[in-house]
Amino acid sequence: MNSGLASKVVVDTNSLIYSIEHRVNIRALLLELPEVKGIVVPECVHRELQALSGNVKFAMGALELSRQFERIPGEGYADDCILEVAKSGHLFVLSNDRALLGRAKEAGVRAITIRGNRKVEFV
Repeated sequence: MNSGLASKVVVDTNSLIYSIEHRVNIRALLLELPEVKGIVVPECVHRELQALSGNVKFAMGALELSRQFERIPGEGYADDCILEVAKSGHLFVLSNDRALLGRAKEAGVRAITIRGNRKVEFV
């Protein structure tokens, strides 16, 4: 994918929970990247966080964090939804989920991951 097209990042459930658990300011880290102009969270991620918020530690905080970002439509299973949204809008994906990162690579979607709690990088 041409990185010049991408300007926003689709954030997955895993990254939101991780950022709360490890106190990582993903907004600041992502917006430091010159390619990134905004952060979006699809509805499918909001729904997944709502479902997890009753029994997964940090999910409620991640849900609150997700409300700070632009919300976009997205249906279906979260990983499928994230990839579909990213492909259709030429967006980057932020995830620490190896399976999702692998699928993104196969689909030609550029992905970003959090490293060492204070650094994001393209993978």
